[in-house]
Amino acid sequence: MKVIRMLAISGAMVAALVTGTAAPASADAFSSNAYGSVNFQSSGDYITLTHYTYDPYPGFYASYAEWYTDYGRTGICGDNIGGRIGCNEDVAEKRWITIRVCTRYGVFNNVVCGAWDTSRT
Repeated sequence: MKVIRMLAISGAMVAALVTGTAAPASADAFSSNAYGSVNFQSSGDYITLTHYTYDPYPGFYASYAEWYTDYGRTGICGDNIGGRIGCNEDVAEKRWITIRVCTRYGVFNNVVCGAWDTSRT
């Protein structure tokens, strides 16, 4: 009886895993540097910016995402001093978007940017 119960529970778990869960969405475009990362998901036109360290003092480390499209739109997502933020950009479908993450530290230091990455929208 114990074996039958274990088989029934195992079968129910497999059925739940197969029918009840979806694979996590992956980024269509991704850029990172030593301080943060950004990704774009074409499903929903969503940009997610993550800054790896937290610095509570204004003017110190902060990350932001730069983006532009092949039809002339540009923008910046966030100015994040720690954690993760998102921007929902309404870009045209079946076009191209290019993103990168940049981090600044104070006013006298150079901005550090990751590589540009392009994705279909």
